Amino acid sequence: MSNTSKATISVLTIAAVWLSYQLLLPTLSFAYFDGFLFISLCIVAVVCNIAMWLSSIKEDSSFWWAPALTATILLVVCGIRGIAGSAIFNDTKMYQQLGEVEEVKFEEMIKQIDLTQIPIVDEALAKKQADKKIGEDIALGSRINLGTPSIQQVNGELIFVAPLEHSDFFKWNTFRSTPGYITVSASNPNKVNYVTELNGEKIEIFYQTSAFFGNDLERYIRSQGYRTVGLTEYTFELNDEGRPYWVVTTFENRTIWGSPEATGVVIVDAQTGETNWYAWNDVPDWVDIVQPQGFVESQINNWGTLVRGWWNPSNTDKIEKTDLTIPVFVDGDCYYFTGMTSVGSDESCVGFIMVNTRNKKAIISYMSGATESAAMKSAEGLVQDFGYKATEPLPANVNGIPTYVGSLKDEEGLIKAYSMVNVENYSIAAKGSTLEEAKRSYMQVVSKSGRNQIVGADEAYSYTYEGVVERISAVVEDGSTYYYLVVEGEEEKIFTASYLVSDELAVTRDGDTIRIAYIDDQNGTVDISSFDNLKYGMPVSEAQQKRDEFDQNTSVLDSDYNKIIEVNPELSQETWENMTEEEKAKMLEEFLGKTK
Repeated sequence: MSNTSKATISVLTIAAVWLSYQLLLPTLSFAYFDGFLFISLCIVAVVCNIAMWLSSIKEDSSFWWAPALTATILLVVCGIRGIAGSAIFNDTKMYQQLGEVEEVKFEEMIKQIDLTQIPIVDEALAKKQADKKIGEDIALGSRINLGTPSIQQVNGELIFVAPLEHSDFFKWNTFRSTPGYITVSASNPNKVNYVTELNGEKIEIFYQTSAFFGNDLERYIRSQGYRTVGLTEYTFELNDEGRPYWVVTTFENRTIWGSPEATGVVIVDAQTGETNWYAWNDVPDWVDIVQPQGFVESQINNWGTLVRGWWNPSNTDKIEKTDLTIPVFVDGDCYYFTGMTSVGSDESCVGFIMVNTRNKKAIISYMSGATESAAMKSAEGLVQDFGYKATEPLPANVNGIPTYVGSLKDEEGLIKAYSMVNVENYSIAAKGSTLEEAKRSYMQVVSKSGRNQIVGADEAYSYTYEGVVERISAVVEDGSTYYYLVVEGEEEKIFTASYLVSDELAVTRDGDTIRIAYIDDQNGTVDISSFDNLKYGMPVSEAQQKRDEFDQNTSVLDSDYNKIIEVNPELSQETWENMTEEEKAKMLEEFLGKTK
């Protein structure tokens, strides 16, 4: 091979290495697998070139053993480091990575809800509404695409924020920036804003994930001195003034090429490119996401499954997260919320865990209940005739009752109804065309379910009051009648009840004396769980009183008065099939004799 050919190969090798780095942008450190892989390939390429030149100079092909040996050594190192970084040798470290998990009650985990702040809009609907907003401007829609919406809290309001991205290289080369961003309210899908100016100045986003060359976000950050730092989770966020930034998590591996741990964030001004790094405990207050969701999910599972170490073939005490992880906001802080289920279980939870997205503080509430997926199926069962699909439900404290709150969407992705599903018993569910209506229906279903002891609900079910009606009126919503009452001595509250609570509601008038049991949601409107108009009290016979006393705290099946026999159809069928023909004939004869 001529020297010219060898020189050409060497130049092409250098060019290929440079191009690979520019395209892949790996972390230039052996501490990260992508960095190890890239540096290893570079080493092999260099050794191959050296062997090529030496073989030509010495006219000896034996030098080619060096590249083969180098590649073999690197593969062995890769295998050893992969095993050494696994749970076999790091189970304790991986189990402890989540940190101390504090046990709390559910009502402490999820505060009392304000229906006006429930984030009923999911990412899919937010993207749909934002796309519709872009479509209103034909010129804009032809040059940009909508970026991934991210939910965040800006000045106390939950919103989805979506950047505008270049549709292709030629659009980027022509305009070099995109004009502004779009926000969609998380509690009102019709509240959509296209923001192009801030304090009288145009918003021009130059640095983004869809840009090219020096404006490509990751390439730009790497060029600012972060070539050896692990980068992940590129999130578009706004500060409290509405200025757009990119927030990118930096991380280190706690085990060999695994167990990543967030160390802080790189914050890049999307317009000017000003870049600053903050340690995880020194991040500005307006930043919502420091801990990537993937990191937290992995650490939750490690905490739940490595409780007795790596070797636990019987799965003793092992729990794992459910399929869904939902971002929730409580008292201004953002958390990842997910259910915890026993390993191998499908639709039942043993508890719920929340992890702060900034400082990774974790809390857990142990209680049996339904998983998020089971709650979605229950909600869809309420509208199976319409074929609506449930969105990922949000955990909520509804009058002290652990509840999944979600929306029901049609095939076009538009919200048609809202649902509330009891966490402990997902057969207790209700829907409504509005959240208020869904809540009223839900509280009636809860009241009639006979479940007076629900986690966190002891105060909600302990209130009774006897007084005079000052005002009562009825409202019909979607074919159901709801009554609103103001009672003397409780004028600061408006009591509400469905017609299903009592027939006496229809004949109650101003001035009547009533006795009610109610559930106080601390938001002004109070749901009545039982109602008695003392003016129309009906006398109860002595026999009925005895039966009421006997049936107190007794289910319908247990009552001797009802004579109801609980049967097992599968067991009965099996017994019948195992009987002889003579036994079957005798049983039928006895049965027909009793019915005559």
